[in-house]
Amino acid sequence: MRLIYRFLKVLPLWMLKWLFRFLSILVYFALPKRRKIAQNNIKFAVGGEYKKLALKSYLYFADMIAVNVKFLGDRSFFEKRFTIDGYENYVKAKSKGNGVIFTTAHFGNWEMLVCGFAILKKPIYIMVRPIDTKCVDDLVEGVRASCGNRILSSRLSAFEFIRLLKKDSTLGILIDQAGGDGSFRVDFFSKKAKVSESVGVFCCKLNVPVLPAYLKEHDDGTYTIVIESAIECDKDKPKVEAVQEVMDKIYNRFEDWIRKEPHRYFWMHNRWK
Repeated sequence: MRLIYRFLKVLPLWMLKWLFRFLSILVYFALPKRRKIAQNNIKFAVGGEYKKLALKSYLYFADMIAVNVKFLGDRSFFEKRFTIDGYENYVKAKSKGNGVIFTTAHFGNWEMLVCGFAILKKPIYIMVRPIDTKCVDDLVEGVRASCGNRILSSRLSAFEFIRLLKKDSTLGILIDQAGGDGSFRVDFFSKKAKVSESVGVFCCKLNVPVLPAYLKEHDDGTYTIVIESAIECDKDKPKVEAVQEVMDKIYNRFEDWIRKEPHRYFWMHNRWK
């Protein structure tokens, strides 16, 4: 796998995009069940020409993989092309001394998002789900770590994440896929979706600010890391209600992003199963 990755990395970006677009089209037509999931998700959530949007989404993620293979971990690329909007929101949240949680969705280039922050500002801890194939997992983890971030398995005990937050660490967590025991749900595009409530629990239990963030891509090939205002727990409300409110606010932010650029969301996942 490492040899293949090294070979791909030396190819020009246009060739990588062509290669991954070709593969994505093959997958699009070869896996009708997954294609149907993407189309149905888009039809339900945003409507419009959902079949065209589904294909556009596949092609977008093909381009994203190409960019990541070529540039992820390349310090000069990030220093030349990346800026940050809303860094003051992070500084304000960090000043509380209770740790910070960056949260995002499978929207846009989330890998470049956390890598860019690490290179331009400071490394953070990022929670990831291990890939089942060990050789692939080792490769991907190594690439992620090349940005300076510290990788944490999502299978770690919650106590480990609590320990890090109590030490005023910053955690980055993708939370828009099904998780937990299935009993906790939020409204996502006006339909109940199963989610893990862990971020809301950390927010309310430890008074940790939650910062939604995403990567904005510009036509000239530059990028802006957008850090939005913090979501905090309302301590005057009962715990269950307060956690629910935090999670609802997070998913409302996700919806706002996705509605503006729906092709940049990972619709292939069966989100409302």
